[in-house]
Amino acid sequence: MATMGITYTVEVAWGGSLEGLFRIDVSTIDGTDVIGGWPADAAFEDVTEDCQLLMLTRGRSDDLGQLMAGTATVQLRDQAGKYNPVNTSSSLSPNVKPMRAIRIKAAYDGATYNLFYGFLLSIHSQSDPNYPQTTLECADLFAWLSQRKPTISALGSTTTGAAIKAILDEIGWPGSLRSLDDGDSIPDFSADGSTSSIELINQLLEAEMGVFYIDGAGVATFDGRDARYASTASSSTITGAANTLIRWDSSNDISTVFNAATVTRTGGAAQSATDTDSINAFGRRDMGDTTTPYLNTDAEALSRARLRVTRFKDPKTPASAGFMSAASTTPDLLARELNERVTITETFGGTSAKQYFIEQINHVTEVGGGGSRLQTDWLLSEVPAIGPFIINVTGIGEGYIGA
Repeated sequence: MATMGITYTVEVAWGGSLEGLFRIDVSTIDGTDVIGGWPADAAFEDVTEDCQLLMLTRGRSDDLGQLMAGTATVQLRDQAGKYNPVNTSSSLSPNVKPMRAIRIKAAYDGATYNLFYGFLLSIHSQSDPNYPQTTLECADLFAWLSQRKPTISALGSTTTGAAIKAILDEIGWPGSLRSLDDGDSIPDFSADGSTSSIELINQLLEAEMGVFYIDGAGVATFDGRDARYASTASSSTITGAANTLIRWDSSNDISTVFNAATVTRTGGAAQSATDTDSINAFGRRDMGDTTTPYLNTDAEALSRARLRVTRFKDPKTPASAGFMSAASTTPDLLARELNERVTITETFGGTSAKQYFIEQINHVTEVGGGGSRLQTDWLLSEVPAIGPFIINVTGIGEGYIGA
């Protein structure tokens, strides 16, 4: 369905079988059910003609937060009760059930963009004769990762990326829906079935200082510590005077400053780092102590402590930007992904060519009834200005040429 030049496609795999797959509140943690078969075994059905509203959110609140489940809310016109789970006369009966796969795409000017891939968590039918509708509440792979507690034999010396791969292997997530950096070398990895998959991944990320997220196509993505800093080039440049930047909020807050950190390798000695200039300017602000089994040496622990301080010793200006789709902005709004770098110039307040990383993406549009323009919101973190790598001075992974 076309809305202001954007054609949306919403598809649900109503007939996708969950037999043998892990099911929340059904499968046992130590059972034989696995997550598998998606998307190869899923027969997707187009529901776009009945779609009235799309609301999509993926990402985290800031560059210190953990990634949260991506979510989608899809409102469907349901005059005949086609999407009512208890309507046995529906052509979809008896397949209107949770955990069916859903994917949402947008096409504009000859290009197709993946906006969301996940699963139905709930199906709410509202049988109002004046406004009959069914609402689908959805979440991405994080919905599975938070529930599954894998058992993984010790891998021995490995990498962060290989450990995340082992987690995804254990739950049966398809290899075609993965993009994993190697990341750091770590001494070992295993799981005893007492910790959820997402907790295991977050523990690995705490040591690595990388990012794990699910992109718009459903690809489980691990970016190593330096991935977002590898290039100083922006994926998009937005100028408020020329584009439809309808809202711009930024702040400079002491809560973004941390000038002392301690990292301890399991079995090793605590390694601490501080920045005297920052402490003199803002007072001592401890990031907190981190103890992890995923470091090989105390030298690596010290490098991580130094890197934490280096990245957060100065105040930063996180920002929130709101856009309306237009010819000049639509490709950028649809194409941009989490962790990418963008440059913003906001002429009214004097923000000039400032570089940011995208931490969260929100899309909202009315699809039915003639539709509306796409509204997109980004939560952004400022790209820190850190100097170049200096041999015998800069810790491992600390330095890069910043904005």
